[in-house]
Amino acid sequence: MAGVRVCAPKSSLLIGIAPRRLKEGFRRAPRRAFFATDGQSTPNRAASRVGPCATLEASAGESVFLKLAIWGAGAVGIGLASALARPGERLRVLGRDPETLASLASHGIHRTGLFGEVEIAPRQLQVETGTGSLVDDPPDWLLVCTKAFSSGDIASALAPIAEHLVERTALVLCQNGWGNEAPFRSFWPEARLFHARVITGFHRRSPHAVEITAHASPLAFGSIFGLENGALEELAERIAQGGIPAETTRDMRGVLWAKMLYNCALNPLGALAGRRYGELTKDRTTRRLIDEVVREIFRVLDAAEVTVAWPNADAYLATFYEELIPPTAAHESSMLQDLRAGRPTEIEALGGAVERLAAEHAVETPVVSSLAALVRVAERAGGEGAAD
Repeated sequence: MAGVRVCAPKSSLLIGIAPRRLKEGFRRAPRRAFFATDGQSTPNRAASRVGPCATLEASAGESVFLKLAIWGAGAVGIGLASALARPGERLRVLGRDPETLASLASHGIHRTGLFGEVEIAPRQLQVETGTGSLVDDPPDWLLVCTKAFSSGDIASALAPIAEHLVERTALVLCQNGWGNEAPFRSFWPEARLFHARVITGFHRRSPHAVEITAHASPLAFGSIFGLENGALEELAERIAQGGIPAETTRDMRGVLWAKMLYNCALNPLGALAGRRYGELTKDRTTRRLIDEVVREIFRVLDAAEVTVAWPNADAYLATFYEELIPPTAAHESSMLQDLRAGRPTEIEALGGAVERLAAEHAVETPVVSSLAALVRVAERAGGEGAAD
């Protein structure tokens, strides 16, 4: 079949957010795609051609026809769409912004940065604002690629039509934070409800263009309910064939909480102080706050019997300061960017999620709670509380 044009990246800048001691292992981003087989990553033959440009084509027996839909046309949504779209198929993209949808319908998707350049033709996309096509033609996979605070609205839109979907469609929440599945659980079966951990940096350059600016580890897909996820391997393989490393994991809870530790330690504090990650760790006061946030979260995880890759807070903090911060020192919190722009933040899926789990197990989290409360105040003030 016809392929998708891929050009070699001009830069191999990598951001190593995932620690080497993570159970899933640390993998620096290669210059070729990977696909998942039984949780391990192996080179994708179709993406390893030499030369400045190559074409991604599935080898015989590797291509699986899947009906796919993506809810969310932001950077992550169109980034994943660029890896999932295939010639001869129409990938559905659901969004709200008319300008973005019109641009996708007219220009398709242009992906640049790490893993090369990809052009997705407009005819390969089916852009929509409503859920009508989901009822008429249920997808095999529906990937939710929105901000965490949108989960409730999406659940409200899906609940009335769930009876048409739940027998066929698997829902994958590609969002930050913890607890995003809560509004879906009353009507969506656990056996078809999955999560994704994304620590690849997608930056939208225009309504139809996205750049991959950083990559720490393959996209990870799995079930937080401990269910078998063999079907996810088809999805992960398809994304990898489209040029973005992906794999499955049997420890989705631990994988998500590993990212929660990092985000909760840096995002609220960075937003309130108006400082980049490296600056937060150099200042004595903010460093103490970071340490206490991590210690509080570990107390919560211990009480909730959630296992992560590190035995205790001290072990995590050693990895945090030695391995995670140096390559991300110049980055600033996305929460800070949201506050500055007067947008809602994801504090409820980060600090708020820690507070809720802590309350269930009678664990106090004074620093996490104080930072979350201050972010909420700044959010209500329209971002005026965010330092410049």
